[in-house]
This record gives sequence, C-alpha cells and structure tokens, in this order.
Amino acid sequence: MEKSFKESMRWLHTWSGLIVGWILFAVFVTGTFSYYKDEVTLWMKPELHYSKESKNSLDIAKQKAIELVQNNSNISITLPNNRSNIISAMWREKSDNSHRAKRVYQYYDASSGENINTRQTAGGNFLYRFHFELYGFPRYFSRWAIALATMSMFVAIITGIIIHTRIFKDIFTLRAKANPRGWMDAHIIPAVAALPFHIMITYSGLLLFARLVMPWGMQAAYDGDFREYRSDLNNLKQTQIIHQNVNKKAQNKSLSFENLNKVLINANKVWPNNIGGFSINKNKNGSYEIQIRPKETSSIFSSKFEREYLTYDANSAKLISKNIPPTTNSNIINTNTTFATLHRAIFANSTMRFLFFICGISGIVLAGTGLVLWIEKRKKKQKINTSIGFKLVEKLNIGTITGLFIAIGIFFIANRVIEVNIENRHLLEINTFFIAWLLCYIHSFLRQSKKAWIEQMIITSIIYFSIPILNALFWTKDFLNREIMYFYFDLFFILTAIVFAIGSYFLIRNSKKGLK
Repeated sequence: MEKSFKESMRWLHTWSGLIVGWILFAVFVTGTFSYYKDEVTLWMKPELHYSKESKNSLDIAKQKAIELVQNNSNISITLPNNRSNIISAMWREKSDNSHRAKRVYQYYDASSGENINTRQTAGGNFLYRFHFELYGFPRYFSRWAIALATMSMFVAIITGIIIHTRIFKDIFTLRAKANPRGWMDAHIIPAVAALPFHIMITYSGLLLFARLVMPWGMQAAYDGDFREYRSDLNNLKQTQIIHQNVNKKAQNKSLSFENLNKVLINANKVWPNNIGGFSINKNKNGSYEIQIRPKETSSIFSSKFEREYLTYDANSAKLISKNIPPTTNSNIINTNTTFATLHRAIFANSTMRFLFFICGISGIVLAGTGLVLWIEKRKKKQKINTSIGFKLVEKLNIGTITGLFIAIGIFFIANRVIEVNIENRHLLEINTFFIAWLLCYIHSFLRQSKKAWIEQMIITSIIYFSIPILNALFWTKDFLNREIMYFYFDLFFILTAIVFAIGSYFLIRNSKKGLK
C-alpha cells in the first residue's frame, strides 16, 4: 500500500493508463476519424467527388425513387447535405447464400441524375468499427477489451484530477523541453482544455457497453430473453398518431410522381428546407407509406435507434404519424439515449462536429503523451532502463503511436492504388492496414529506439504528403473542380505531414545535441 492517499491515486493513475494505454490510443485515433466516417467513405470513393447539388436534385431523387419502387417494396433515398454531395438510394435484396436480405446501394449525380458506379472499399466504417470492437477478434472478446480499456480511462481521468492539485494553473504553463516536465505539460494541457469532453466521451462509452458488462438486471428480469426485453423497450415508445386507419384499402397499385411530390410539399411545410431524405414502404395491401427524415434533427434525443421522422399516406398525402424523440417518458431511457447521441455526435452540425474532432485530437495527444511520459520519467534509472519491461513499453510506444498513423496513411493510399475492379478489394485495403502496422512494430524492435522514432516519423510525414499528390495523379479528371469537402482532406493530410515532419526535426536536433 502506498504511503498516502495522493500517492495511491498517482500509482493508480499511472498503471491504469499504461496497461491499456496502447488500446486507448488506437481507440482515440480511430474514434476521432469516426466523427467523419461518412466523409471518409465518400473520399474513398473518388468517383463521387464531382457530383454537386443543384436546384434539380430533389426532382431527380423523386424520379429515381419512382423508378426503383416498381421493383422493390421498400427503398430509402438520401438527399445531398453538408456531409454528402450525392443522391443515394438503398434497398434490400435476398441473397442466394443467405436467408437475410442484403443492402444494395446506388449513387446518382445530384445535378444530372447519372448513375455512378463506385469501387468496393472498407471506407470509414472500418475505422469506426475498429474503434469499438477492434478487428479480426471475436466480437464478444474485443468489445470486452474495449470496455475494460474505457473503464481504465475513466479511472485515469478521475485520479488525474485528484493528483494534479494545480491542474488549472498548469494549463497556462508549457515548458517545451524534451524532459519529463515538458512531457508532463504536454500531457496536462490537452487533458484540462477538453476535460468535460474527456469525461463525457468516456462515461458515455461505458454506458454503451452497459448491457455487455452489467447484464445482470436484464438477465434477472427477463431470464436472459433479450427479445422480450427489446419488445418491452419498444412498447415504451409512443409515436404521435395524427390520422388513424388512413387508406386501409389500396387505391393504386403503383406510386405516382405527383403523389410523392404532394407528400414532400406537405412535409416541407412541417420542416421548411430541412428534408434530408425519404423512405417508401409498400404495405401488404398494396398501399404505400412514405417516411420523411430531416437533414438536421430537432432533438438531442435522436439516435440511430430513436429516429425522427414523419409518416404520410401516399394516396391522400395526409400525415399519419410523427416520431419526434423523446418518444418515451422513461428518464432512464432518455438519459441513455442522450449520452449515446453525444458520444456519436449524431446531433452535431458542421461546427459542433469539428469541435468534437478537435477534442478527439486532444484525446490522442493525451493518450500519446501519457505513454511517452512513463518512459521519460524512468530513463535515468539505469536498473529499470535495462529491464525487459521498460524496453517493451518503449518499443510498443513507437509501434503504436507512429505505427498507427502510418497504417492509416497506407490504408488511404491502398484505396487509390489497388485495382478498382479486383475482387474483395475492401479486404485488401484492410490487409494493407494491418501489414503496415505490423511492420512498424517489427521495425521498432529491430532498431535503436531514437532511430526508430525518427525514421517512423519521417516515413509518416512522407506518406501523408504523398496522399494528396497520389490523389491528383490517379484522378486528374477535373481535379480542381471537386467539391470543397475533398480539399479539406488534402489540407488535413498536409497538416498531419507537417506535424510529424516538425516532430522528426526536433528529434534529430536533440539526438545531435546528445552526441556532442
């Protein structure tokens, strides 16, 4: 037992952060990218980069919907918005090898309505799923690992607040020196600057894993029957019914452009200039219902499981029902939904999403500097310096911190250089990610640590500088006429390259000083 409470908290802070620090770093990096997972997916489909929203986009979407609904009972159309420059359609088709219907996507140019065929890619969804369940491991095991890492992060945050009595004073102090004090300042500043975010993102992450790590309440009440639990949960939801028994008998066996247009006009009166998409569902009696989704949700209670929509009868264009969250009076469910929405930034507009992204970067710095700080504090202790544990942490730091960024950069490059029509190319993209990351770990163990840091930081800088160049070389078709969103990607890659180039410069300079 440590001599005092504060020393006990310092010990707990150090080891709770270190033991899972490498997982936490990967979680923060991929989670930060996930705030823009839809944009990442679009970037990895360069065929879509030249579509631009126009005054005809809604009419094009309506016409495509009418065409698709002739052969599909349920379709979903998404209109261009501030995160996407295309019209997309989704429906389900039964696969010969599976009882479950698979999702089929089709993309259209938002100005001309031309069909756009895109490459197969892992997209931003790979980074998103890696964030909370890793990849390649059994889902149950990987989610438990992330849940334990999240709990350790929460413990590290609370103990960090306790041990840093001058925490708010230290935020204004930065000693930019390559020593433990300098690394401590670099660790504290992002921690305090985004402290509310770090507490929220960690606590909400734990709530998302609550059913996994604390299942006893549901098991006791429902004897482990998840379907019954889910049914009771759905029964709590209360959709506001506007008209009952509208159009019980189908008047038309097909949906007309005029009917769809009337519904969208009526929906626009409820949500002026805020229609983000619509779904057309064919009932068993042959009648149609149309669900309208907003571009921007009106409530923080909205989530992927608690969607906001209006339902219209297609024949009469009458509003049947409203689903405006929260749809339950349960404070527990509403609180859980709110935290889930905050964690995923579902409610966020462009400005708020960017702020979440910046806070995510502060989490990356927080986790990375914490790992480096453990090494820096122990460098002068020769007995520990020669220990296997010290060397292992030092090498894992290199392979995780710079290696992960190299792997992500290679993942983006693979998207551009792998042949477009090759089978299972999305798996090849993922394989290049892990092969690159593995090689970084091998390199860190084979090289002297200082040299490994410098070499991998230089490689990272070169990779991220090369991505915009390769993008221009492989897609010379009117490269400068792309949507502005994709130029922000180029800017991000260049800024990342500059950060690692500066880091490698200081490491080289410090290593030369050490030789004098």
